Amino acid sequence: MKQKPTTTKVGIIGYESNENFHGYELHSFNPEQYFDDEPISLKRLIARGVWGLTAKESLYSVEGLDRLYRGRDSKYMRMVGDFVEKFRDFDLLVLSRFNPIHPEILYSKLPGPTKILGFIDDPGASYKRGVPYLWAFDGAFYISPSYDETHSFPEIMKEWGCGQYHWWPHGARHVERDFSDGFYENRHLDLVYVGGSYGDKTNKLKRLKARYGNRFLLHGRWPMRGYHGYIRGLLGRPFFFYRVTSLSEAQKRETYNHCKIGFNLHLSGVPRETGNMRMYEVPAHGMMLLSDKAGCDLHEEIFKDGVEAVFYDDMNDACEKIDYYLANNEERIRIARAGHAKVSREFWWEDQLKNALDWAWEIRVTRLRQDTNA
Repeated sequence: MKQKPTTTKVGIIGYESNENFHGYELHSFNPEQYFDDEPISLKRLIARGVWGLTAKESLYSVEGLDRLYRGRDSKYMRMVGDFVEKFRDFDLLVLSRFNPIHPEILYSKLPGPTKILGFIDDPGASYKRGVPYLWAFDGAFYISPSYDETHSFPEIMKEWGCGQYHWWPHGARHVERDFSDGFYENRHLDLVYVGGSYGDKTNKLKRLKARYGNRFLLHGRWPMRGYHGYIRGLLGRPFFFYRVTSLSEAQKRETYNHCKIGFNLHLSGVPRETGNMRMYEVPAHGMMLLSDKAGCDLHEEIFKDGVEAVFYDDMNDACEKIDYYLANNEERIRIARAGHAKVSREFWWEDQLKNALDWAWEIRVTRLRQDTNA
């Protein structure tokens, strides 16, 4: 591989700037800041429809982004202009959380940098903010080894015509690699879930709350100031009479460090995607991970079932396993310890970020070599 220059400049969305990251100079960009002054007034809601999109929200959908671009929205075009000016001469562009730049702009205004697109909310968002952009990128990464019930992500990437792809496990950050023995054992909290209420998640979390009461800690940034469970009943869904409160990062770490089992579930109601951030955060903090399964059983590419984590088939199975491992501390600790070791060894966020950047650099070298020989 060609030696990287002294300064390899990387524009990146979703990570902080870092001028000395293993030979890479990372520069972040926050497109949302250009739209933070958008008021959600009654007049605006009526004008765009109650379930429509603000300009800021439009950044997250292919249709919305195209509308901003075609309509030459003033805030959007100012953001795009600043983006192009900042990153025009960079080596790599890694749009790791979402792509806010119209593909026609990427193609025509940013031909120099090697461009990498991230697939992080799939399969639900694949055609909303992923596949239609692929033609303007040099490669793409995915976080879930599985795509759906019958396809791995490498298989679906090939079907989409993407020849350069990389698995980027989004490992946990801001935790310790090494713990003392007592860290796994001295835990007084039983069960925790910190996350959203999308899709069918609320019904499953409601069941855990009904069964375990105060032994199940439920937190997250839920809509309606945490009263989403009350409001959903007005929309024809079962009420969930419980207010879900959010935690600061410090509060989350403190909770995780004292809990025995971390519960995880993904957006799809059937086994499809796997590998959300929570899947790595739980064992990284010394908890035993209890998670739903993936399509094609590809969750075992991340953790081995019964050894480094525990996976459940449905909520009946999940409750049985919660009861069992709360009653069998030695087995729980053994799995929690092995899960933490696996994260430390193979899924540490800094290691994975460097691997992804090295892979992107190889794509750039190959492209430059081809251009030279053409």
